Amino acid sequence: MYRFFLLVSVLLVCVLCLYLDASWYAPAVASIALGYLFPVWRRGGFYFPFLAAVMVWGCYAGYLHLFSEGRLGDRLAVTFGVPTGWVLVAVTALFGGITAGLGGFLGASIRIALAGGKR
Repeated sequence: MYRFFLLVSVLLVCVLCLYLDASWYAPAVASIALGYLFPVWRRGGFYFPFLAAVMVWGCYAGYLHLFSEGRLGDRLAVTFGVPTGWVLVAVTALFGGITAGLGGFLGASIRIALAGGKR
């Protein structure tokens, strides 16, 4: 049950960070705190923030790509040598997911280390 709350909490934090125009690492800092607060294992501390951030960052990057009718994404795709702007959307979602996932993993690891190896 805690994993579901972790997933929903990271989803809300990522949406709030995008709404407030926070730095790119703000969801990772929030995932550290949430991974510390919710008693999940390290694996769950990585996967659920990763999944939440991939969904939020992917939807937001896809929205921006569609809103600009693909102009900016396709121009940057040529610069980076990828076929289309949608590849950049996927890379953006993956990068956001890895950032938040590692934050959740760190938070869960700190909680486990401070508890003396106990959950």
